[in-house]
Amino acid sequence: MEVVHIVDDDAAVARTVARTAESIGFETRLFGSPAEFLEALDRLEPGCVCLDIRMPGMSGIDLLKVLTNKRPDWPVIMLTGYAEVGSAVEAFRSGAIHFLRKPFKRQELLGALREAAELGRRRLAQAVDRQQLQALQTLTERERQVLDAIGHGLQSKQIAWNLGISVRTVDLHRSNILAKLSARNTSQAVAIAKAAAARGLA
Repeated sequence: MEVVHIVDDDAAVARTVARTAESIGFETRLFGSPAEFLEALDRLEPGCVCLDIRMPGMSGIDLLKVLTNKRPDWPVIMLTGYAEVGSAVEAFRSGAIHFLRKPFKRQELLGALREAAELGRRRLAQAVDRQQLQALQTLTERERQVLDAIGHGLQSKQIAWNLGISVRTVDLHRSNILAKLSARNTSQAVAIAKAAAARGLA
């Protein structure tokens, strides 16, 4: 299932985006600020991002630049309530794939989300090399269960409870998974698993 991370300090807009995305099968994750999103970034599953431009603290453009560096495979859709030609130009230069002005039409958002999902799948597949795909086959059954749970956004305590093991054991499996897959973080490990599934290798 595709995932969209929604970063917007306007809760009403965030809920509207979430409902629209969920209507075509997306899972949604909502964040009220760039700081909240960045704090969770290393634990998040790969997906696309709907990002408001004007927020307290870090701006959407600044967060976009961080994402372009840290998660270049994640397509970003920028949202704004203002006519900001300069911001639109800067957003596209920084890697955004769409720039939607609020209140946007439902079909505009749906089209942008579908395009982002397709682009995200292609980028993930291109980013994962053959050795990492082969390394996926070396994971034990328990490690695969842990990786699958991480891919569904579960935290270590939740995984431990579901599998009947300790949090320390979950963290050990997590470390082993990263080492075997030569992954920088759990987000990349999940991306490898998704790429393998897309190629029929999982």
